[in-house]
Amino acid sequence: MRYTILDIYDEDYGCEGIPDGEELMCSVRVRDENGTEKLLRIADSYLTENDLNRGSVFELDE
Repeated sequence: MRYTILDIYDEDYGCEGIPDGEELMCSVRVRDENGTEKLLRIADSYLTENDLNRGSVFELDE
């Protein structure tokens, strides 16, 4: 499915920070090719490595 990124929100880990052994995650509001919007949880490293930002279009196998 192809998605367009509408917004990216950093997750709030509070004062404890990211738990040991976990990766920094972002909540990403997207719109699919059918016009349906939803919120996905995507690793920050995936977004950075693939140069994905607001307005970017990407494919994701679910």
